[in-house]
Amino acid sequence: MAKRYFFIFAILLLISFGTIRPLLNNGIFPMHDDTQVGRVIVMGKALRNGQFPVRWVSDLGYGYGYPLFNYYGPLPYYVGGFLYALGVPPLESIKAMMGIGFILSGITMFMLARSRFDTAGGFISAILYMYAPYHAVQGYVRGSVGELWAYAFLPLVAWGILNLLDDAKRRGTILVGGIGLAGIILSHTIFGYVVTGVGLIFGLFYGGAYMFVKRYFVWQPMLDFGLLMGIGLSLSAFFWLPAAFEMSATSVSGQVGPTANFRDHFVCLFQLWNAPWGFGGSTQGCVDGMSFKIGKIHLILAAASLIVWFLKRKTYLSLQSYMIGGIMISMISIFFMLQTSQIFWELIPNAAFVQYPWRLLMVANLGISMIAAALVVVSHNRLLRTAIAGTVCVLVTLVNAKWFAPQYMIERPLYSYESEEELRYRVSKISDEYLPSDFIRPQKAADVPHEVLSASSLYKADIEVDTETYVKALLTSNEDTEVTIQRIYFPGWNYQVNGKSIVPKIRNSLPTIAIPSGESVLEINFYNTPIRIVGNLISIISLASLVILYGTKKTSSSIA
Repeated sequence: MAKRYFFIFAILLLISFGTIRPLLNNGIFPMHDDTQVGRVIVMGKALRNGQFPVRWVSDLGYGYGYPLFNYYGPLPYYVGGFLYALGVPPLESIKAMMGIGFILSGITMFMLARSRFDTAGGFISAILYMYAPYHAVQGYVRGSVGELWAYAFLPLVAWGILNLLDDAKRRGTILVGGIGLAGIILSHTIFGYVVTGVGLIFGLFYGGAYMFVKRYFVWQPMLDFGLLMGIGLSLSAFFWLPAAFEMSATSVSGQVGPTANFRDHFVCLFQLWNAPWGFGGSTQGCVDGMSFKIGKIHLILAAASLIVWFLKRKTYLSLQSYMIGGIMISMISIFFMLQTSQIFWELIPNAAFVQYPWRLLMVANLGISMIAAALVVVSHNRLLRTAIAGTVCVLVTLVNAKWFAPQYMIERPLYSYESEEELRYRVSKISDEYLPSDFIRPQKAADVPHEVLSASSLYKADIEVDTETYVKALLTSNEDTEVTIQRIYFPGWNYQVNGKSIVPKIRNSLPTIAIPSGESVLEINFYNTPIRIVGNLISIISLASLVILYGTKKTSSSIA
């Protein structure tokens, strides 16, 4: 059995090579979210200094500090940052982080399709999911690493929900689905919100439809579904609870501006069939700088699979719920990408934060890839099914591998990625939405601070420790004076002078501390707020409970 799974894993790695090949080249490529290297670097520094979970980074925020990972999905950056903390160069760290996202999508999609079909069906779904055009857009056009990872976890959520009615797999799929939901939330905050909401609606509808067909009410599927959602939300509570309750401390509402209004970013129907490839952005109307196509080959194979399944449906009644689920996922996600769905978007709470309806291409790709696995039911002959899967894999790779390539490569000296100007100004300027609204942003690189304490002729500062979450300085002054701390005030910061906590004055989000004459010891600590403590405890208790409940051999074997 172990050799069989090793062989399958090796095949998945082989067919995924076309998606990750450019990551093996020297240098890095341009992308819409040109902050990825900087985020990996600051995450690695925070981990190296012992912060976990990482919420605050010191170099971003124009050098004033930034609560980036209190709000922005941290999971992929834990991987990239951990590699960087171990000494792996930043470019190699980010490439590894992206490569894992690409490869993992094929593995999880294979697991989903393989749960209802044979290995051949699993490979068909995996290759279509991996080589979906929008998957290439995520990595090589947009550079959205969070979306890339959320895309990889999405099949696990579908697996969990669609297999809840299978008593033999129920316990294992609850866990897998819950882990998938937690992975999405921790990878991409916005898409985590979308999947949680859609998952609730789909799960309730799916369970209700099952009860309608059976003509009696069944509690177990609803309880299992609630448990699946509970696992996902509780495992990720350390992240999403503070992100939700502490959002008012930032200017994140600025993300919802003229260029990111969901009303301007619907997809025209013909763009899903075919749209010109490009490395530009999304605009209002039907002509965009980037492609939103599902892909001709994907749609043709899905249509052929539907025909095959419809003709064979009486023979394969066990596939009915899976195929209906795939059809629903595809049709609903496509509908909500079109202009005709705007009236429903207007009714969705906080829909403005989704920004781009075309994000649902991730969900559409999931449904299309699920449906396509039904090609293998055309025959009971194992050799023929294998030949069909092999043909699809070769065809899809030859047709779609060309999209998995950057516009061009950039080679820069390594030190340029780690310089103060790079991190404290250029990268900070690209992404500063989690800074307080009244903070005055520097207008040029020379304006960013180099030290945590402002320079003054009234005192001398000897900084002994300066990390993301702790600063200790010895101050010497001939008279009572005030010191402005060059670190953004944010919930959780605590200030002490000579061992006594004091409340600072806040001016434009920067704290000012009164210092007596003589020598003083200033200490600044970043502590967890009550909501962070609650979130941490929920996640720790949830993780410990799952280890206990699923740690036995009997339970673990049911997951396979």
